[in-house]
Parts: sequence; C-alpha cells; structure tokens
Amino acid sequence: MRQFRSVGIAVLIAAGGIANVSAWAELPMKPGLWEIQPTVQLPSQNGAGPMLDMSQVVQAMSPQMRSQMEALMQKQGVSMGANGGIRVCTTRDMIERNRLPQKNGCESSITSQSGDKYRLHFNCGSPPTVGEGEVVFRNSEAYTTRVEITHQEQGKEFAVTMESSAKWLGSDCGSLQPAP
Repeated sequence: MRQFRSVGIAVLIAAGGIANVSAWAELPMKPGLWEIQPTVQLPSQNGAGPMLDMSQVVQAMSPQMRSQMEALMQKQGVSMGANGGIRVCTTRDMIERNRLPQKNGCESSITSQSGDKYRLHFNCGSPPTVGEGEVVFRNSEAYTTRVEITHQEQGKEFAVTMESSAKWLGSDCGSLQPAP
C-alpha cells in the first residue's frame, strides 16, 4: 500500500511538473477545464512492472489514503474524476504567462523544444522528487506526456514512469478553482 501512496504523490507532482516554464512561447492550448488520464508503470522486483491506469491505483488505496490524496490534490487546485482522471483548471492568464498548475515547491525547465514537442526537467523539494520527460501538444485541445520520476519517501527511492494523455473538456471549470 505504501507503494500506491508514493505513486499517487508522484503522479500529482508529475501532473503539475510541466508548469511555470518561462522559456515557452504562449502555450498552444485553450484555457478551461482539462482532464489528464495518467498511466503509471510501477517498479517490480524483476524490473519494470505493468502499466496501470490511475483508476487501478485509486481502487487499491484504502478509503483513508484516497481521502488524504484527494485533500492534497484539492489544495493544489486539482480534482480526481470518477474514472481516475486528474482535472485541472487553466486560465487564459496562466497560459499567457506560461504558468500552468504546479505543485508548490517544484521548479521546472524546458531543456529543448522542437515544434510542438518539449523536453523538460523538474525538481520538487518535498517530498524529494525529480523527473525528466516530454510533452507533445497534438493541438490546442490535446497533449501527451511521458515522464520518468524518481521519488524518495522515508529513506526509500521509488522510480516510476508515467504516461498521460490530456484533453480539454471545455471553457467552464465549474466548481474547480485554478491552483493558487
């Protein structure tokens, strides 16, 4: 169960890890409600394990662990959909300032850009987490990511690979507030 908690934290960090990158031109995306569908590859004793979608990870959590994760996500301006998707509200101002929702305590930078493909690096202090990855914008309503994450918790290191697809759900974020 501890591994699922670590994965949940790493996914939350990675979902917001692509943010606050001032080197980008205006991001090629629409403002509004976005849903990110992450899949996570957990490490196994024999190397890489199977790819799990977030709904499988959430189902394996205890109700207490799930509510702790949801509370942590809400503080970051993120909510969880019924299907395990992660929802974020992105404003026009955030896009114009190249500032997407991001977990507090994280720094990120673009290491290269080619067309709509961006290579990135991010580092978060608490819990200690680093990641390298790639974001590819398909159009203004969809993008994909692949991120290699190393996360430390209670003296143990966890390596996780996360892939996700994100889609724009609409201009109205409903009750979900943008990240502070």
